[in-house]
Amino acid sequence: MMLIEVLREESGRELEAQARFSNGEVEFDWKEHNAQFRIDYANATLKDLLDYARELYGLNDIDAVRERRAKHKAQIRARLERNQ
Repeated sequence: MMLIEVLREESGRELEAQARFSNGEVEFDWKEHNAQFRIDYANATLKDLLDYARELYGLNDIDAVRERRAKHKAQIRARLERNQ
């Protein structure tokens, strides 16, 4: 589960950045992305997910995935604290 969540977050951040730099031509919806991502990858094997993580984001092992997940959580927590 952690691996799929890291991949979801990384891909969402990339798509969000693309939308931000599209001068309003492209919109990005996190809720839609999250739902579709989980549907698209729900049946992917652990090996496939690890391959995607390695190829797309340079996450070469499960320890790197854990570190990235911790980073995501810290960033989300900081964003929530700023918005309160």
